[in-house]
Amino acid sequence: MIAANFLYRRHAVCAAIGLAMLAFLADAQAGDAPRVDALRVAKIAADYLATHGQDAPYVVSIALEADAILSPKSSWIVRFSRPLLADGNKEVGMRVKLDGSVSYLIEDKSGPKKRGVPLKS
Repeated sequence: MIAANFLYRRHAVCAAIGLAMLAFLADAQAGDAPRVDALRVAKIAADYLATHGQDAPYVVSIALEADAILSPKSSWIVRFSRPLLADGNKEVGMRVKLDGSVSYLIEDKSGPKKRGVPLKS
């Protein structure tokens, strides 16, 4: 009887926590509807790529993604067909925040950095 009561309480607490998380996520997503839609993001990306000439890459995907696992904020992620060389960096895409600000996704193929370990004398 004691074990069944304990299990019942444990399941009730888990269910309450789950419902609270779902309510929080639903409320956060409803209040953070994109003010910049996918069509506007596509135009921003196309205009940016057009400044790089005829052989510039093209847009292969646009997705609305959460900035972090539990963050209510989202951004549009745009992926290019191939890296674009700009300012010495290889840009593989762009992030467009819901307020319209843009940042670029940079490819880093330098690999893990080797750290020098001082020798003990």
